[in-house]
Amino acid sequence: MLTREMLAPHTALLLRHDLFEGIQADDLTALVNALDGELKHYAAGQNIMRMGRAPIVTGIILSGAVEVSFLNENADQIDMSIFEAGKSFGETMEGANLTTSRMFVKALRESLILRLKFRQLYARESCSDPHLWRFTLNMLRRISQKGIFYQHKIRIMGQKSIRAKLSVYLQAISEEDGEGLREMNQTQLARYLGVERSALSREMSHMRDEGIIDYDRKTLRVLNPDFLAI
Repeated sequence: MLTREMLAPHTALLLRHDLFEGIQADDLTALVNALDGELKHYAAGQNIMRMGRAPIVTGIILSGAVEVSFLNENADQIDMSIFEAGKSFGETMEGANLTTSRMFVKALRESLILRLKFRQLYARESCSDPHLWRFTLNMLRRISQKGIFYQHKIRIMGQKSIRAKLSVYLQAISEEDGEGLREMNQTQLARYLGVERSALSREMSHMRDEGIIDYDRKTLRVLNPDFLAI
């Protein structure tokens, strides 16, 4: 069981997460324990969740960064996203009552994860605890947001050209921070878009020569906003 002291260094970060919207700091420890919360450290490169093996739980990243991916029908790795401190993963699978994971989650850096079991909510015939009820409403909104993310991913994969895939991808990135992407190299970006790295590199080079984008090893910026309208 987690104590207030154990969660204290992470309380501010957790209360900023939309799953805990409306929850007061004094109620956080009891709520996390009601969801069988546990803190787990992972070394860089360590598997957090493996397809077909690991139990389905939700993880909130307290420090570090993780990569979430899955295998397509050809056994190719498809990256869904990279999540850093303050983000979460696994919410959408618990509601489906799955017994095994359908995705890979790997620590990119040394990471601390708060693992929660949402099934505790489904096992209750009624939810009289107002904090659990608020958390449930937050979770429903969160799952809806994940659905929007997956729709965007489908839009990317449905584009025929690498340039069009980049346009759809960067539309969302620009809306989030106006800068482009960070902490994602070309290999990871190629897997995310479902294209060959060499082909992506050539296309990005052409686009930089045309004054459409600029990039370095960790950051990509859109120089021509009209590109996002493709």
